[in-house]
Order: sequence, then C-alpha cells, then structure tokens
Amino acid sequence: MSLLYVCYGAEEWRNINSLQGDFIQEIKGERGAIPVIYSGKIYASNNKIKWEYIKPLTKEVYLEKNGAYIYEPDLKQVTIGTLKENIDFIHILKQVQKVSDNNYKTRIDGTDYLVVIKDSKLHSLSYRDSLDNNVMIIFNNIIINQPIREEIFIFQPPEGVEYIDAN
Repeated sequence: MSLLYVCYGAEEWRNINSLQGDFIQEIKGERGAIPVIYSGKIYASNNKIKWEYIKPLTKEVYLEKNGAYIYEPDLKQVTIGTLKENIDFIHILKQVQKVSDNNYKTRIDGTDYLVVIKDSKLHSLSYRDSLDNNVMIIFNNIIINQPIREEIFIFQPPEGVEYIDAN
C-alpha cells in the first residue's frame, strides 16, 4: 500500500499496521529554553516501538504495552521500567480525524496529538508530554505497512551491562 493512499483521508489511516523510517525529535521545555533535538530511526508495529537514537547520542528505546527498556551503550547501562505514557503511533494514526487540509487531530488519555501531512506524506506528530514539554517528531523516509522483522523489537543486551530498575 502506498503512503499516498494511506494519507488520502482519515478513513485510510485505519489501515495502518506498521510504520518505519527516520525521525527528528524536538523537545521544547520552558519558554526561552534551548530545545533538545534528537535524530534516528523508528520502527512501530503491533503495540511495539523501537527508537534507535543516533544523534546527539546513541541510545535504543524498546517500548511494548507499558514496559520499557532503554539501552545506553556509552554508559553500558540498561534502564528497565514502566511507562506513564506510551506513544503508540499506530493507535494514534488510526484515531485521527481531519481538521483542515493537512492537519489531523486526536485526543488519547488526555493528550492532544496533531498529525501533519505534507506533499501527501506523514510529516510530523506533535503533543505536550506529562512534563509539560512541547514535543514535535518530524518524519522522513517513512514506509507504511511493510513487514518489520519481529527481532527488531526484541532487546538483547550485550554482556557486561549494568541494569537499573526505574520502577
């Protein structure tokens, strides 16, 4: 299924089963604070998400339902915890409703999400997180509804890492 078809209208969003591609994530805190910008790759399918952060630091984040593994190779550390909020992109995209030419919105668990389409492609997702930060995720090279190997979502830590329980 082409991305053009998926982005054509709100009904077609309901056909999304997987998403993969590149992202740039910008987090803005208090007014005047310098935004934090990350980039990397995202894989999402069946309530599972893997973020591969590449810049400014290397980090892998595995999310499934309410559980999380965060692996930071530079620190040789794995943080294990539960999530207060899990951004399930597939669920968000299936719930959006068109509000203007390129804008789609939904509200899930008290959080408002804005999805923007540019040139018939998924462009961005914006929301305010539980710490009152404005989060914008800009997508590039997005592939919709192509199979993603299950191994991508399985965290296999290298030997010698320290485990931290964040619960």
